[in-house]
Amino acid sequence: MPEQLPTLPGAEQLFEEFPSGLLVTSTTGLILKVNRTFCTWVGMPAEELVGLKRLQELFTMGGRIFHQTHWLPTLQMQGSLSEVKFEVRHKDGRTIPMMMNAIRRVGASGSYDEIAVAVAEERNKYERELVAARKRADELVLKERSAQEDLTISQARLRQALRIGALFLWEVDVASGRRRYEDEAARLLGFEAPRAVTDVMYAGAIAPHDREKEAEAFAHAIDGTLDGYQCTYRLNGVDGVQRTVVSSGQGFFDQEGALIQFVGILSDVTEPTRQRALAEDRALFAEQMVGIVSHDLRNPLSAILMGIKLLAHEETAPGKVRVLGHVTSSATRAQRLIEELLDFTQARVGRGIAVVPRPFDLHACIATIVEELALAFPDRKIVHQRLGEGQVVADPDRIAQLVGNLVGNAMAYGTPGGTVTVSSSTDQVTASLRVHNTGDTIPDVQIASLFEPMVRGVPGDSGIRSVGLGLYIVKAIAAAHRGGVTVTSSRGRGTEFVFTFPRIS
Repeated sequence: MPEQLPTLPGAEQLFEEFPSGLLVTSTTGLILKVNRTFCTWVGMPAEELVGLKRLQELFTMGGRIFHQTHWLPTLQMQGSLSEVKFEVRHKDGRTIPMMMNAIRRVGASGSYDEIAVAVAEERNKYERELVAARKRADELVLKERSAQEDLTISQARLRQALRIGALFLWEVDVASGRRRYEDEAARLLGFEAPRAVTDVMYAGAIAPHDREKEAEAFAHAIDGTLDGYQCTYRLNGVDGVQRTVVSSGQGFFDQEGALIQFVGILSDVTEPTRQRALAEDRALFAEQMVGIVSHDLRNPLSAILMGIKLLAHEETAPGKVRVLGHVTSSATRAQRLIEELLDFTQARVGRGIAVVPRPFDLHACIATIVEELALAFPDRKIVHQRLGEGQVVADPDRIAQLVGNLVGNAMAYGTPGGTVTVSSSTDQVTASLRVHNTGDTIPDVQIASLFEPMVRGVPGDSGIRSVGLGLYIVKAIAAAHRGGVTVTSSRGRGTEFVFTFPRIS
């Protein structure tokens, strides 16, 4: 039985309902005819388009420029265009990507353009994704290239650093658990030239007393108990030399905690260790000598001061009195320096400055100290302020020494003629002493080291005589009372040292 054919639409119906947009325009773009499909796409009826709008008026600005610079000249020269994409504006303002094909016809009454249009939404999406994918691929290529360059540079730097630092690499064979050493590590075992070093050979060179310690540290690093491995031990070389080595390494584990890689570095620290031990011995010897000499000088100086006091009671000529005064001042200053050196030696070499705590009234003690200091500095004003109850348990002699050092420091570095304020205060738990003065501020970079020995608050040519032990002793006295001392210094508020300690030790 023959197939029954459907009734075909007429030409006009076919034009109007064709699944693609169809337009006829003048050579300047004026729309002369348009089908219903295109009108539906752009949301405008034919009455708003035919004879009223040019096709390029529906384009975005970029499309209009392209129409003027490429579309029209190409149709003029070639007579046709294929698959040109434009962004066409809908009546509501949104844009629709469309692919256009055009052909120029020449009729009896003149030339005109026939244009077929298809919505390219999916193609546009695909192109965007393609462009984005290409951009990501280009970025990955650049990152990979940069990573390779960085890796090459890092490897070169690592090799250079290993050569300069006399460092030697080693790693762990994950399958067997044995350590593998680079041939250069043979130099640590006393060999003159590089050679193969086995795990057994290296382990046998570790000093017997260090083997257990090293093996335990390595075992904890391998099983992940410790984050990283570092151990210092001695190696007995075949050349009869014992070397001190620092061995460090890092293990890398998978999600199940299994070791996947372990790399390490060996460093020969024999000479630095020897030099450090020698320097420590020399420093200890020097500090002990300072203590011994200071102790031995204290007795003759005490005898000199006693003799001066006896001579002062006798009738002497005015000139001799002045000489005795100078001798007394010099001997007193020397005695003070010796006491500071003894305290310094006790704090550095011994177990810290000794204190003998006992109950006393802090306010009364500070008031007496301020009166004595006022006599020592007759041209300066010292003010004492008090707050709270005065009863504390501490060493009053050391407290007096601390306040004397802080006030002396304020007199030396504060504003000439300025007032120094000493404040004593207590609360339920703590007691505190504050010494405030005006003057030049202490730079922040200097505050960090202000309480270290041999540090002075002014340049060496300032004329202020000091060996730089006063604030170090202040810190030691504070520590002996289980307290602390701080300092603040600013241009507007001046400089203030604060010593805080428990009321009852």
